[in-house]
Amino acid sequence: MNAISQSERAILMKKICRALLRGTILSYLLLVPFLVETNAAGEQPFYLKSGDRVCFYGDSITEQRYYGMDVETYVRTRFPDLRVKFVNSGVGGDKVTGGWAGPIDERLQRDVFPFKPNVVTIMLGMNDASYRAFDQEIFSTYTNGYEHIIQSLQEHLPGVRIVLIQPTPFDDVTYPPQFPGGYNAVLLRYAAFVRELAAEHHLMCVDFMTPMLDVMQKAEAQDPKLAHDVVPGRVHPSAVGELIMAQALLKAWSAPSVVSAVTLDAAGKRVVQADNTTVSDLAKNADTLYWTQKDRSLPFPILGLHEDWPQFPPIVGFNQWPPTLTFYSPPPQPKWDYTNAGAEMIVDDSGFYDALDQEPLVVRGLPSGDYELKINGQTVGQFSAAQLEQGINLAEYRTPMLLQAYKVLDLVYKQVQWRFYAWRAIQLQLAQDHDRSVQRASKKLIAALYAQMNKIEDRQCVADQPQPAHYELVRVAE
Repeated sequence: MNAISQSERAILMKKICRALLRGTILSYLLLVPFLVETNAAGEQPFYLKSGDRVCFYGDSITEQRYYGMDVETYVRTRFPDLRVKFVNSGVGGDKVTGGWAGPIDERLQRDVFPFKPNVVTIMLGMNDASYRAFDQEIFSTYTNGYEHIIQSLQEHLPGVRIVLIQPTPFDDVTYPPQFPGGYNAVLLRYAAFVRELAAEHHLMCVDFMTPMLDVMQKAEAQDPKLAHDVVPGRVHPSAVGELIMAQALLKAWSAPSVVSAVTLDAAGKRVVQADNTTVSDLAKNADTLYWTQKDRSLPFPILGLHEDWPQFPPIVGFNQWPPTLTFYSPPPQPKWDYTNAGAEMIVDDSGFYDALDQEPLVVRGLPSGDYELKINGQTVGQFSAAQLEQGINLAEYRTPMLLQAYKVLDLVYKQVQWRFYAWRAIQLQLAQDHDRSVQRASKKLIAALYAQMNKIEDRQCVADQPQPAHYELVRVAE
């Protein structure tokens, strides 16, 4: 696979051409460094490799699971043959010293080391700064504690690739600061330390703070009411707010933007371009253009775009007795006649489709008029010849491929919930009972639950395999 595909180059050149046509030379100049940066980044292969085991470590923002689920779903749908395991070990309230689930050494020993990850992401800081003005003593605890975590990981997991993530913002954008300067200014100092620490230890550092602040500021200018949907309540992002975080992590890992890219010459019945897909059986009659595609990837399913998804997933086993497996309800269930306005604004302002979810279809040489696009007999939409000439991004439409991707997301969601049930509702609860027979029984139960989790992962690796799709582009009678 080329580092930067023909379709990505074409998309960049289209942006430049549109800027020139508008006469906005400044826009052109702004796009030039982007083109250079994209080439430089595109030369790097995707960060994860088959056999990798990834652990997401952090506080309640990681415990929300959303950015981890997004990353896992992206890997499953974009690289169906890549075998990577994921585990989320985020605990609410945690600091670099640990929290209610145990001090840091106990947390690492129980919640990280047994999974033998060779990639560990760490995002801590929101709680560490104590929600107050900057305090040097508190900051020193953070710097020393972070150093200890890195040392422990490297000692117990030789060769581990550690990814440090700068803290996410406290919302001093859509809400007034609670004290002079605001808490986010404090977090920015913590974020600067994380950058310095990563450089000192030659580790990857990923900035969640800047892209989230950028979206919050754009949203506040567009619709102050909806702007609260990025980080409702100031601390914890929404499900789609965490998509910004996943996007930042995936781009740092050189994630490709293109699902597939196809350009057809209808007049010449010719395939001009087919990136990450195979096009066959191209044919045409008086009113219809036919072809078949076998893509190598699926588009990305966005959790919460077509439904009102809760800010926090259900947590089973806490304040509930007896504990049940109700975490299966509700799974992701997009309602295609509904679009969450706040989620749509966040997706647009973050540039998610351009960055990670491009599935362009371009059809040239069509007679003027409108055309209905069907895939596997399902109507996707109606487009003019001019729109098709310009290109449409199929990732933004309800296609059979996107429906398949949502099934993958559902399985990722179930797998993560099994992890939290086995860990939080069983392992941590029964750890309080020191009876040996209880401990032996709980170990067997936990092992059985993790075996079930692995079976769900096996189902993901079947559900994520792209299937041939049969296209029809039918001219609509005037």
